[in-house]
Amino acid sequence: MRFCKYFGAGMILYTEDSEDTIRVLLEKRADNHTWAIPGGALEDLEDYKQAAIRETYEETGILARSAWCVSHYELPYFSYWTYASKLETQETPVKNWESEDISWFGIAELPDGMNLMTKKELSDFIRKEKNHVE
Repeated sequence: MRFCKYFGAGMILYTEDSEDTIRVLLEKRADNHTWAIPGGALEDLEDYKQAAIRETYEETGILARSAWCVSHYELPYFSYWTYASKLETQETPVKNWESEDISWFGIAELPDGMNLMTKKELSDFIRKEKNHVE
């Protein structure tokens, strides 16, 4: 049996209020019915950061103007980079056919039904957010 390697990227869109409360945008995916960050596969001649920005725009209608690297996840069949982009305000997302729902959540009130990858990405994000450099 031969496995194809998947190359992809995702984006954590977030806001932070005056009391340092972080809110993140998650989508409930139509394919597996789990909550996740926007993301997907790389296209030809695209780097991971470009893919994360493009996929986020396609899936939410929100254009990330800057992004910092949260983490890289590498398995024999999977190479995935996660980025984060801080927004000044909670922009209103527009879901596409890939999402059943899309909503902002406080980091302390994340929804049930997140996929395991999203839990790992958000854990890494929380650990790094205060110390990142854009």
